[in-house]
Amino acid sequence: MSELVAQLIWNGLVTGALIALVALGLTLIYGVAGFIQFAHGEMVALGAYAFMIFHKLLHWEILPAALAAVTVGVVVGLIIEKLFFRPVREHDPMIPLVLSIGLSIGLQALILIFFGPNILTISDRSFHSLSIFGKKILATPSQIWAIFLSFVLMGGLILFLKKTKIGKYLRAVASNRSVAEVFGMSTDHAMQWIFGIGVGLAVIAGIFLGFEQNLEPLMGVHMSVKAFSAVVLGAVGSVRGAILGAFLIGLAESLLVGLSIIPSGFSAAIPFVILIGMLLVRPEGLFGRRFENLRR
Repeated sequence: MSELVAQLIWNGLVTGALIALVALGLTLIYGVAGFIQFAHGEMVALGAYAFMIFHKLLHWEILPAALAAVTVGVVVGLIIEKLFFRPVREHDPMIPLVLSIGLSIGLQALILIFFGPNILTISDRSFHSLSIFGKKILATPSQIWAIFLSFVLMGGLILFLKKTKIGKYLRAVASNRSVAEVFGMSTDHAMQWIFGIGVGLAVIAGIFLGFEQNLEPLMGVHMSVKAFSAVVLGAVGSVRGAILGAFLIGLAESLLVGLSIIPSGFSAAIPFVILIGMLLVRPEGLFGRRFENLRR
């Protein structure tokens, strides 16, 4: 029983690490742009499909294919920001929100057009599971790399935001855009940075997710639901809240299904249940301030 729980915890940590990468992108975009980017999940799918093209169809090695996929994703993200979100940035926040929903549907349609509805695999290469932590846990090399790289990226992002000039600049724009612009800080440049970083993290999550499961057009939607739930669970706009929320959702999903507390067919509902519960009990999130204080 203890080995089963240990394995489920490991699986939950892997899932949580990938959710965290996507949730961080949502958090950054919300912090600077002021709206939830619902098409962010499609960037996860873009990363998985782009990696499949470079690695499986063009036969590139894993590292060059991953770098190429990240590059493609970041370029697409910057184009989307410039063409779709920059023109409506100063309008009512509801406009870019609705625009992102339409963009999400459009990107799903493009995936269906180019790749069809069939389930695809990201690699034909077989990876044998390794025994770790005293042979109590079985893990694939992609899972180990996912955990390691996710923690490196999360730690690097926190240091980037706190210690670098650009990171402080982004935090200033997120804190008060009007005051930041008075001091010569460009909101356009801030938007480019957060979209580039956010999409890059989503693409990396998509690549690792592709090794964990098959590719299908709605894979980004499933991940974005979990990431959005993690953002709300931790506190909208909080980096540490997004990370904690992501791991809580990953562990909850793995343990509840793995221990047969919830049937596997209902696993997709777990993030929704957690999201609804948090909104009812503490809508400001684990790291958020009470709304009464925010109104003062």
